[in-house]
Amino acid sequence: MYPRVMGEFETVRRLLEGQSIARFGDGELKILGGAGYKREAVNGALTGEMREIVRAPAAQCLLAIPTYDPAGPKHANWLRHHARFCRYFRDDGREYGSAFISRPDSAADPIESREYFELLSQLWVGRGLVAVLSEPQSKLLACAKAMADEVAHIECPRHGAYAHIADFEHAIATMKPSVALLSCGPTATCLANRLAGRGIQALDLGSIGGMLMRLLKEKA
Repeated sequence: MYPRVMGEFETVRRLLEGQSIARFGDGELKILGGAGYKREAVNGALTGEMREIVRAPAAQCLLAIPTYDPAGPKHANWLRHHARFCRYFRDDGREYGSAFISRPDSAADPIESREYFELLSQLWVGRGLVAVLSEPQSKLLACAKAMADEVAHIECPRHGAYAHIADFEHAIATMKPSVALLSCGPTATCLANRLAGRGIQALDLGSIGGMLMRLLKEKA
């Protein structure tokens, strides 16, 4: 049976307790199965690392998967992946977070809202952070700079970022930030788990920048 998955608000509250998050979506599902994805070619090392994360994640890393909440706007679309997700994620007593914390198009909770923005912002307001993402002008980076005390940016390639994961890990471990924001495709799933194992809170947030920017402007 498919495991119980927290809602989006509940997931963020768990992160506020200090946990990291590594998300698994349809792209990560393809990689788990040994295939490539649009941002990563077939890579046995990447597949192997993801499978190991599913088997035994770092103690402070919350794995996040689709909720399969019927209230989700794209519930019908996600159903086509359900059987394959069940191959890797089972009801074994482990708690899972929602992979949709950055996806208003799929989340059942009203995450494109002032309430959610205020909750999510607590993860970085007043903290020093490092952001790993491919675009220096990204909306996520702009939002982070508007809210965090100190922001460092580690640029990564949009495609094939996993080849540089050891460099990212070393750089972040050297900086020792309060939190790491990750938006680097499937590499973020693995990097979040690695950093959690080092005692650094890492947030795999994907393409959340657009939503954050809209909500930040509304707040202003």
